[in-house]
Amino acid sequence: MGEDLLQITCANGDIVDVGWYPAWNAQGRLRVVAVRGQDWEAPVFSAQPEKDPQALLQALRAALASVG
Repeated sequence: MGEDLLQITCANGDIVDVGWYPAWNAQGRLRVVAVRGQDWEAPVFSAQPEKDPQALLQALRAALASVG
């Protein structure tokens, strides 16, 4: 999988990003982050959910709640 999978930009400019790290590595992990003000160095939320749809959905909901 490539690094960039999904990026949601909220109306206020906050971002929720889902990626696969390291890119193209079968042993990689999903990562969900939420950032404010383009501050990628200090995300307000960060998680590495298991390779499970429910875990990913839970992390996405938590990320959106942290910036919403």
